[in-house]
Amino acid sequence: MSQTDVGKEIQKEAMKRLRDIRKESIRAASARIKEQNQAVKAITEQLKEQPRTVPEIAAATGISSSDVMWYVATLKKYGQVLEADQDGSYFRYQLAASQSS
Repeated sequence: MSQTDVGKEIQKEAMKRLRDIRKESIRAASARIKEQNQAVKAITEQLKEQPRTVPEIAAATGISSSDVMWYVATLKKYGQVLEADQDGSYFRYQLAASQSS
């Protein structure tokens, strides 16, 4: 066996051990991403129908108001959601024109 073959085998074993060590953190991160994607989808589905306030979105989706606010703020930051009119002390949010289809 040449040195390059030995080096490849050592690297292969090291990667295998590293994957085993990180298995739980990778699984947890994947679960968080899946949960976030589901929450964003639920929020955007609510906004497809009509502009809504954060409490209205929270009530309809079952997601806490604080979490809805974080998601809406992030969606707004990246141009996927816009502020519409104001309902009392709450803004209504709507999907950006490019997101509504």
